[in-house]
Amino acid sequence: MSAHALGIMVSADALHAVLLERTDEETSVQFRWSSGSSGARGGDLPFEEPGDMTPDVEEESDDVTIQFGDDEGSGGEMFMGSEFDDIDGGSEALGGDEGGEAWNFQVELDTLLDECAERGYEDPEIAFCSSTSQIDDVELRLPPDETDAEEAEETEHGLPLPASRSTLLDMLAEQYEGEADGERVGFVPMHRTGDGYQRVLALIARPGGPVLSTLDSMQDQTLSRAPQTRLLDAEVSLYLGLARSVLQLPPGTPEKTIFVRSGTDDTLVLFIEGNTLRQSEHLPELTAEDSAETICSRVLLLQDEYGMGQVQHLMLVAEEDEEVLASAFKSYFSTAELHVLRSHLPGGDDTDAEAYVGATGAALRLLDDAAFAPHFQPVNLLAKEYVPSRLRLPVGWPVPAMLTLLAIATLGFVWLYFVNASTISEKRTKLRALGQKVNQVDQEALRRRIDSMKAMTTEYAAANKTIGGLLRGSNKWSRGLATVTGQMNDLRGLTINQWSPQSGTEVTILGRSNDRSKVVELAQRMDGRILGLTFTETRDVSLYDFELTVPLDTTKPEAIEYWREQRGEQLAAGEEGVEMGPDAPAPDSSTTAGPSPMAQASPGTGAPAAPTGAESTGDAQARRDTLDASSVWTVVVASVLESAAAQEAARRFRKQLDGDSHPVQVQQSSENGRYRVGVGRFVSVQNALAMLQDMSGTLPEGAWLLKMTEEDADPASAEAAASTSSDQPDAERSV
Repeated sequence: MSAHALGIMVSADALHAVLLERTDEETSVQFRWSSGSSGARGGDLPFEEPGDMTPDVEEESDDVTIQFGDDEGSGGEMFMGSEFDDIDGGSEALGGDEGGEAWNFQVELDTLLDECAERGYEDPEIAFCSSTSQIDDVELRLPPDETDAEEAEETEHGLPLPASRSTLLDMLAEQYEGEADGERVGFVPMHRTGDGYQRVLALIARPGGPVLSTLDSMQDQTLSRAPQTRLLDAEVSLYLGLARSVLQLPPGTPEKTIFVRSGTDDTLVLFIEGNTLRQSEHLPELTAEDSAETICSRVLLLQDEYGMGQVQHLMLVAEEDEEVLASAFKSYFSTAELHVLRSHLPGGDDTDAEAYVGATGAALRLLDDAAFAPHFQPVNLLAKEYVPSRLRLPVGWPVPAMLTLLAIATLGFVWLYFVNASTISEKRTKLRALGQKVNQVDQEALRRRIDSMKAMTTEYAAANKTIGGLLRGSNKWSRGLATVTGQMNDLRGLTINQWSPQSGTEVTILGRSNDRSKVVELAQRMDGRILGLTFTETRDVSLYDFELTVPLDTTKPEAIEYWREQRGEQLAAGEEGVEMGPDAPAPDSSTTAGPSPMAQASPGTGAPAAPTGAESTGDAQARRDTLDASSVWTVVVASVLESAAAQEAARRFRKQLDGDSHPVQVQQSSENGRYRVGVGRFVSVQNALAMLQDMSGTLPEGAWLLKMTEEDADPASAEAAASTSSDQPDAERSV
């Protein structure tokens, strides 16, 4: 437990606090603090003391008592009942009713905690004690236990509870009409009745209340910590424990004790037999302002009513005229031993306020003093949600939350840094491996590949330019629009507002006409369908809005057919030149190996074969790069229908070129019978492309590559075919 504790007594309009510190030698009071009656929520009264009354007006005698109704207070109506109802536990005056505003003493509590911090007791543990007017009590009666005829043995803190807490809560729900929170209910065992019923006094904290209202507001302040509240006790259980600790009666003793607490707001009387409570009586109509004889008389009546008999001990706590009240009780209970509770508590002789007794007792419960702790009843009316954790931080919860978020963000960035570093390391390793591979590549072969790619790019650009020139204005959409507009110009009086394709073969035309018959004639000429015809009259002019569906001409342009005829229908497993154009068939990769896909990708380009004879260093390297050594490529510079034209073209190219390094030969295609003039014989497509690029200014623009067969590759057979073909005239003109 703590070495120091702060006990706070919460009355209807003020706070009284005592700070205790326990050492090995003793438990001492460090300071006392009170908010004073001037801080009451009700405001200042016209007269602070009875002596402030108007002069010449005599005070009435204190022994005068006026009561309306019967003695029990239940048969008649009390004078000014609404006022006395507020005193008699009226929760509206105390802020405990659900319909009233609870007293919030946060300002006073903050001032008190600042005072503790200035004295070197920062953030002490706090124990509250609520006055009896803020607590409801219900006496629960349990039926006699038939299995155990004898009463349980009494201990230092009285009889044990006759039933479990859950059973008592169930009984309380049946007998208590108000709203009770199970966590804020305490039970004090009582003696059996004469007919054998077991009794338990239930102490019920009303919903809300000053203490919970203050703690709620302090917990809502996110930038400050809520105080270390550990305990909320009631006067009945607290004073019962203090009386036991003072008397130190052995368990099971028949000695009887009467405890009287007389305050400015009410009076509390406890009847104790041995160490167990016999009866509790709250008298809100009896205060310290009443005379001592009145208080003694009322206690005597209650003694007779509850059948206490002779009393051995009398314990007293009073705020005003304690000596006078003690003398009166001594005269009324001459055989009883009188104890002033204040004198038995730490620092009790230095105070004159009875509220400090309750605050001191609440602090003693937290200090776990061996002289007092075993005698207190385990009653705590504070809900668990208001009890802070033992782990206390010097700042409010937003600061740890922000630090936690900062730590998480820092760890996230650190993790991201290591992940990026690992990724960078992997990329660097791959780049080093690629660098080693690049260093191992033959620079000459790489240069030839680059030259070959450049040649292919040039060929692609030239082919696209040629195709674009041939197909300009010849696609189906252009032709369709030209056809429609031409027909409309012939008919006159027709306009087009919108042209929208419906499918690959039809378009929808929205337009306007000044004559309905022209719309019908346009549909007949275009073989179309009229979907809608709407009449509109504008400025005395009749107009017809029409919607017409017209089919498109899907035949391919003549340029495409010419291109197919010139380049061939298919690659024919590499034996024909690579075709160009949008409708060129895909090459057969099963018959082409090594670098042949590069040749297939370039429109209208093949690869020439290497010439026979002595080979240069570059040709030897090209031969090593060739996957199929039996492949022979040539560059076709002319393709004609007549043999004579082919021979004339061959003689012209032999004259322009060096016949030894690039021989010129004529072959006839077995598929279409055309005569092709080829320049050079190459064993790899790379060499053929390189020669085609080097001689781009000498060779014609439409030169392309052709893979030759073994029969065509034989020079003797090629010459024989050329001579044979020259003897047979062909009526078709050369191209």
